Formats: sequence, C-alpha cells, structure tokens
Amino acid sequence: MKNLLLLLTVLIFGRSFGQTPEFVISTADITHYWQAYDSLQKATDRVKQLRFVQEIYLDQATIGEKHFMVSRNHSAELLLDNILNYPKFWISLRSFTTEIQGRKKEIETAMLRFASLYPSFKQPDVYFTIGCLNSGGTTKNSEILIGAEIACATSAVDASELNPWLQSMFSANGDIVSLVAHEAGHTQQKMSDDENHDNSNLLGKCIREGSCDFISELVVQRPIKASYMTYGHAHEEEIWKLFQADMLGDETKNWLYNGDNAPYGIADLGYFIGYKICKSYYESSKDKKKALKDIIELDYTQKSVMQFFERSQNNSN
Repeated sequence: MKNLLLLLTVLIFGRSFGQTPEFVISTADITHYWQAYDSLQKATDRVKQLRFVQEIYLDQATIGEKHFMVSRNHSAELLLDNILNYPKFWISLRSFTTEIQGRKKEIETAMLRFASLYPSFKQPDVYFTIGCLNSGGTTKNSEILIGAEIACATSAVDASELNPWLQSMFSANGDIVSLVAHEAGHTQQKMSDDENHDNSNLLGKCIREGSCDFISELVVQRPIKASYMTYGHAHEEEIWKLFQADMLGDETKNWLYNGDNAPYGIADLGYFIGYKICKSYYESSKDKKKALKDIIELDYTQKSVMQFFERSQNNSN
C-alpha cells in the first residue's frame, strides 16, 4: 500500500512539475545594471565611471546581454552617456524594471498557452537587460532579448528628456508579457534573428512583424497596447490605400522601424497592417490550429507572401 501511495505521489508531482516550462527567465542583467548605476553616481571622473559600467555591468553580462550588445551596438560609452544625459528618466524608471521579477509566472503561463496553441512550439529563453534606448526587444537563435528601459516604461515615467518617438512609445508601453509573447513568435518563424534577413517585399516584412502581434494577442488574451494599433484602427481605410501603393516594393522606411520618420501620422504602421492580415486569415479559417500553423510557418518568399495575403482576404480552409 505504501509503495502504491509513493508511486501515485511521484506521478502526481511529476505531472505537476512537467507543466512548468523549463527555461530561463533572467533578470540578472538588471540587477547588475543598477549596481553599476549606483556606483558611478559616487564618481565624477569619467574614466572611473566607465570602469564601473564595464566591470559591474558588462563584464558580468549574461549570454543574453552579450548577444543584445552585439545586435544593438551597445557599449560602455553609450550606456554611460545615456545615464548622464537623462537623469530624470533613469530615476523614474528604476522601480518599473525591478518589478519584472514578479511577472515571471505570467510569462510562464503565456508560454504554456503558446505551446498548447502551437504543438511545434520550441521554448525560448528570456533575458531582460537594460540597453541604450534603441530596442525594446529582439531575438537571437532561441533567445528573447528584452531592453527593459523601453519595454517597461509607461506614461508614468519621466520621459521629458527623451525624443518624441520614445515618449509616444511609453504612453502605451509597459506590457512586458505581451512583448515577450511577440518575440516568442519571432523565435518560431523561419530565419528569425534579424528583421532585415529575408528577401521578401514590404508586404512580407509587415506580415512577419504583424503576425507576432496577432500571436501575442492570442497567447496573452488581451489586445496589443501600441500607438500604431490605436491610430491604425481609427484611420484604417486611408492607411490601406497608402499601403497598397507600396506593398510590393522593397522600401520599408514609411512603414517599419521608422520612429524618427513617420510620414503617415505615426511610426510602425506596418505592424498594424500585418496584424490585420493575419487576424483576417485566422478568423476566416475553420481550422484555427492549422491557421496559426500557417501564420507561424509562412515561407517568406514573395510568391508565398502574396498567396497568403490573397487567402487572408477570402479564406475558407
């Protein structure tokens, strides 16, 4: 009887533990960043300040932060300049970055839901870092790299020292779970390391980004908070007319990654376009699991992209 009870206990707890994703959710870089930040406040000599940034933050970097540095051209010099140039911002931001530790369970739940919706899901590791105000998130191989200084900032942060694009981002930011889910979508796509890696046209690039917003919405079960979403829904008809004139070309500057140049009213409207295409494809599909698989596993050749776009307009699979 005792052996039977022991076996049942092992099975029950083994199943319970098996439901917890075994992957890294690291906030070590954030801890090291604030240690470096506190240390350099006591120094007036720039050489000494740089040494604190280098030795306390960068030399102790996780593998995620090391990859993020290369991907986004971070350096001790740039990190220090940002700290010295934007003192109000950093003071107001700190508590938001330290709250990430308490969001880990939400991230685990989101990843479990992703895996339930997409059986081929490969679990990525997640690294929260602090960068140089030039990226809220990206991916590298099976890693999600989050720039917490952008990802965590909300309208409550003092962004008065920063540029208008960052200020507009912060007004709708702060949902790190949705961002992680978006980046998790990229890790499942083909050739997901760099947004400029493929030969697809503007339409394909917008679908690649917008699909991850759509995936995030499915996984986290709440709408994406982004200025381009709010603006896109309010001006959808005119945006589509403008996009159709550009979508088969290669130029992305009016639609993607254009925080410093937004000719149509707001930056990154291509995300909204791609999101709407994928949502239409999914909602008009009878087999939702297959539709999500089609979205994630899309081959980003121009032919495949065009076929996907056409099916999204009249999909009956």
